[in-house]
Amino acid sequence: MKRRTIIKSVASVAAAFVLAGHRPVAVTDINRPQRLFGPRLADLNPDRMWPVYRRYHLLIVGPRDDERGNAFAAAVVDVLLRFLPASRAQLVRAADARRIGVLIATDQQDVAIMAAGSAEALFLGKQPFDDIRDAPLSLIVSFGSHFLVCRPNFMARHAFLIAKTLAEHKDALPTPARAPEGVVPAHRGSHAFFAGEDMPND
Repeated sequence: MKRRTIIKSVASVAAAFVLAGHRPVAVTDINRPQRLFGPRLADLNPDRMWPVYRRYHLLIVGPRDDERGNAFAAAVVDVLLRFLPASRAQLVRAADARRIGVLIATDQQDVAIMAAGSAEALFLGKQPFDDIRDAPLSLIVSFGSHFLVCRPNFMARHAFLIAKTLAEHKDALPTPARAPEGVVPAHRGSHAFFAGEDMPND
């Protein structure tokens, strides 16, 4: 009987809004460089529960080797936790831009901070991403030197809410969040916010 109750409870949570929850947990390190270029990309997951955890938390990937980029990632998480608590935002760290690009391109992560040049190189398939063709990449906001990037299939209403929250609380960020710019296209949810349109209902 208890098992049935637990299963029903889990199913109920699964049907809820993805960006839902209460308390954040500690920063997670997803850096496993020795496995990055191996044949099994699934090895990038720390354990079997990682995809489930990712489903119910907004994970913002920050680059460990980029102090400014990591500061942007931490600030984004802080703002979202304070002003969009349902996001359950959490900072996770990857080794470098190359690793972040692989995580995004292979659908193992959805949202990350990347230096503007790295994001554009990933989108265009240039070094160090010349082996990654047609990488799915969109922008949520620009910080000038860095972008908050995501996969194009990231839910539009979530991108809208993230862009709105970061833009409205720009004073809490190292550099104010503004509309995406450059060669990488804006995510349609972000575009809707900055264009003054209604929030998408996807």
